[in-house]
Amino acid sequence: MKYVFLLLTLIILSGSFGLSLATGKGFEGGFPESSGLSGYRIGNMGEKREPEPEIQYEPSEEKPPFKINQGTQIDQRKKRSSNNQKSSKDSESSKIRFRGLSGTYTSDFQEVTSSTGTIIWDKLGIGQSIFKLKTSISGDTYDVENTLIEISYTFGDEFTLTLGGRSVTTGKLTITSSDSEIFNSSNVEGSGYFSILGIEFGIFEILAGFQYTSYVYTEIETESTSAYWGSFEDSGGLYVTGIGFAF
Repeated sequence: MKYVFLLLTLIILSGSFGLSLATGKGFEGGFPESSGLSGYRIGNMGEKREPEPEIQYEPSEEKPPFKINQGTQIDQRKKRSSNNQKSSKDSESSKIRFRGLSGTYTSDFQEVTSSTGTIIWDKLGIGQSIFKLKTSISGDTYDVENTLIEISYTFGDEFTLTLGGRSVTTGKLTITSSDSEIFNSSNVEGSGYFSILGIEFGIFEILAGFQYTSYVYTEIETESTSAYWGSFEDSGGLYVTGIGFAF
């Protein structure tokens, strides 16, 4: 009898427990009301959450790296261009030129020749000319040979204009009279000027210009004491052409 009563009690309790489980299967994210834990939730199960808003940055706050790189590249280009300009100016100012010019004039009674060599460094030039004249006047023959020193300044680079002055440093005059008397002199004074135009083709220059010289010989002597020649004066211009080398 005791065991029968105990068995009935277990059956009744098991039925109540099964009913509680059946009631608890319907919860969403919580416990059944009969358990006394309905006020609690595990991790807020079943609750829908809105996605967190993304953080957006203002365009002014963004600093793309390409802008900095672009500025750096521009600065580098400026530096390179300035260096190129400096190097071009240096090469222009330090250019060396070697020039040779000559000119000839011939007529029935005279022949004139001139040959010039010049070196130009940094626009300033120095040169030397040899001037020769042979002429006949009233049966008397005149032979002149003068040496001149030239100083010049050159404007421009590929197209150049050279202006300068010249001075007679040494010379020799020989006069043969109609009766074969010979007179000589080396006492000479003179000066002049010149202008030269030049065009560059690579390292070569094509040159054309004009030279003017005025000079006078004094103390013209002869071995004969009976003859005397006062002085000889001459002046004139001559067109010259030539070539040059520019480095």
